Amino acid sequence: RTRLAGLAKEQGYTLASFVSPRAHMWRNVQLGEHCFVFEHSTLQPFVRVGNNVVLWSGNHIGHHTVIEDNCFISSQVVISGFCRIGANSFLGVNATVANNVTLGRDNWLAPGVSIMKNTVDGAMFRPPKFEAGSLSAPQFFKLSS
Repeated sequence: RTRLAGLAKEQGYTLASFVSPRAHMWRNVQLGEHCFVFEHSTLQPFVRVGNNVVLWSGNHIGHHTVIEDNCFISSQVVISGFCRIGANSFLGVNATVANNVTLGRDNWLAPGVSIMKNTVDGAMFRPPKFEAGSLSAPQFFKLSS
């Protein structure tokens, strides 16, 4: 994606960006080139977004967070304040990054993953496997025996 963007710019093209009118961005947010911010995303004060970044629908980007180049943030992701998201990272649906956390470059977060501390470059995070319990939901809520 970066290589194609570079080739397009070399040929004199201006790369498009899009911010949905249904997104909420504070006036002091810094947005790089070729970025897409979809509906219901909130970018709080002092957020900086690099080039070639996609923020899909319904994200919360906390104050003073930096998202480096070439990141894809899928829907309903929460990135708390004072975070740094390393270049070329992917954050799956409903991923959460705690306050003051730095994700390394080239990180991949599966859907629903919560990151509570800094990560190294190239890390991949998957949630644990969940299995059905020995009780059914109706038994648990005492709706049946």
